Amino acid sequence: MIYFYILAIKKIYPYRYLSAYYKKKFIFITLKINKMKKLNPGLFLLTLIAFIIVMAFKNSAPVSKNAGTAAVNGENKMNKAAPTACPTLYALMLTGSFGSPVPAGLQSFIYKVDLCINPVSFTPVSQIKIGATAVTDVTGICDMPGVANYAWAVTGRNSNFPQKLLRVQISTGAASIAGATTVPLQDIENYGSTGLFVAIKEATSQLMKVTVPSGACAVFAPAGPPAQYNGLTVAGTKFQAISGITNTVCPGKSGDIFEYPNTGGAYTAKYSYKNLPANSSWTMKELGFYFDPCCNKRWVVGSSSSVLSHQTNATPCVASNPVFLLGTRAIYDFMVKP
Repeated sequence: MIYFYILAIKKIYPYRYLSAYYKKKFIFITLKINKMKKLNPGLFLLTLIAFIIVMAFKNSAPVSKNAGTAAVNGENKMNKAAPTACPTLYALMLTGSFGSPVPAGLQSFIYKVDLCINPVSFTPVSQIKIGATAVTDVTGICDMPGVANYAWAVTGRNSNFPQKLLRVQISTGAASIAGATTVPLQDIENYGSTGLFVAIKEATSQLMKVTVPSGACAVFAPAGPPAQYNGLTVAGTKFQAISGITNTVCPGKSGDIFEYPNTGGAYTAKYSYKNLPANSSWTMKELGFYFDPCCNKRWVVGSSSSVLSHQTNATPCVASNPVFLLGTRAIYDFMVKP
C-alpha cells in the first residue's frame, strides 16, 4: 500500500520538478511513511494529503528571497525619492523701493527664485521690453497657463505704457500689448488653469476680476479693511491679500492677511504675517506675496526694500515670526510657472 501512495505523490507532483531542498524532504518523509502507516493508518493518510498540498503551494508560486528584498527596496526608494519637481518661481523686480502707486521711470525685470535650496537663490532672467523700449512700472505678473515660457503682466498708471495687459516671453523679456485694463492694476494672479485672473486695483484694497486678453475688469470682492493691499497670492483654493504695514489682526505685528473665496465676495478669514517692528522693512512699501506649498516656506514676502523672508504659521498672534531668507533686489510680485 505504501508504494501506492508514493506513486500517487509522483503522479500528482512529479519528483523531477521539485527543488533540491524538497527532494531531500521527499526522501526523508518517504522513509517515515512506512513507520507512520503501521502505527496509525488514519494519521498517515492525513499527513500524506497535507504534504502534497504544501509542496504544491510552495513550488507552484515560488518567491525568491531576492525578489522579496527587491520589492521592499522599491517601496523604500519610492518613499524616499525626491518629490515631484516644484513649479518655477519668478519675481518681478523694479529699480527702486516705493509704495503704491509706483512712481514713473522704474525699469522692470524678471528674476528666478529657488526657495528649495539653502541659501535661497535669486538670479536675473530678463528685462521686460516692447521692441527696444524698456517697459517701466510693470506692477504685476502671472502665469499664462498652457503656454510655455510666457506670462501675463500688468502696468500701473505711471508706466510709459500705462494701464496695459502685456504678453511677456519670460526668457527674453520681449513683450507686446494684449489690451488695455479697465483700471490700473497690480499683483495679478491666475487661479490655476481655470481661466480666472484676479488682481488688485492699484493703490487700493479692491480685488478685480480680469478678463484676458482684453483687459476688461470687474469687481471681484468689496474693498478690504485696510486702505491698500500690497500683495496677492493663491493659497490652496483661496486668494489671500496682504497689507504689509498694518497690524490690526495681531496688534504690534504687521502684515494683515485677508482670505477670499475663489468665487469672489467679501473676505472670509484673516491671518497675520506677524512681522516684528524691528524688521519693519521686511513688509514695508510695495511687496511680492507668495504662498509656497512645495518647498515648505509657506508664506513668503519679497519686499521692495530688498528683503526676502518667510513665515510658516500665519495664525494670528501665535508665537511665530518671519525668518530672513535673503537680501535681494526690490520685489513687487511673484509668479509661478508649472
